[in-house]
Amino acid sequence: MKVRLITKNKGKPVIGLTPTDSLDKAVHLMMEHRIGSLVVTDNGALVGILSERDLLNVLHKKHAMWEPKTAADAMTPNPYTCDPDNTLEEVMNMMVEHNIRHLPVVYKGNLEGMLSITDIVEELLKKAKFENKLLKNYIQNWALALDVLKKIILNLKKK
Repeated sequence: MKVRLITKNKGKPVIGLTPTDSLDKAVHLMMEHRIGSLVVTDNGALVGILSERDLLNVLHKKHAMWEPKTAADAMTPNPYTCDPDNTLEEVMNMMVEHNIRHLPVVYKGNLEGMLSITDIVEELLKKAKFENKLLKNYIQNWALALDVLKKIILNLKKK
């Protein structure tokens, strides 16, 4: 499965900031939208990502509140990104390799969406449920197919 299918079906807008927005605004947006990261864009171009981990890092280093800090002060610049045509396996490997939970989806320099580890788990769960259903149908119908096959063989023996 390609990333494009996941981001297309999400139906949620990508929430973000500009580099000059305050960290208070970042926290407000994360809490309001119940998300763990924000893209940071400058004139529409992706320049960074601001995650919960980035915010905790600022608190840890400063041992104080971040009132004068901006998104640019705390964000991860030039974040890892994926292409809409990447496979789930490719993006899972990227997330594991770089220990990240959110991946901006960029196509030809344009931000198209945001992929989270939750999105991937949801897709894998859907796939597992679908495969489970197929296997159950196969097992249930296999007995019926076997009965039909036995009748055909008996009819052939009679001839």
